[in-house]
Amino acid sequence: MPSFIWPNPKRSRVGPAGAFGRFIHWLGVIAALLCALMAAEFLVEGWARHLSYDLLIAAVTLTFGTRALRYVLARE
Repeated sequence: MPSFIWPNPKRSRVGPAGAFGRFIHWLGVIAALLCALMAAEFLVEGWARHLSYDLLIAAVTLTFGTRALRYVLARE
């Protein structure tokens, strides 16, 4: 993978805090995906544009925020 997507090699031993960080990261990615899908649907329907923009911002924030948490806890 390109280094900007996965900057450090994945470590095999991260401990309980690292495993928790990975778990939270993937939960955040799933939540961000759901937010992005809802935002796309609202944009297509056209009746809630302001909500769709807020959902897109939430999706980006969830993605980068949980990635940062994983970086801190799992050091990867």
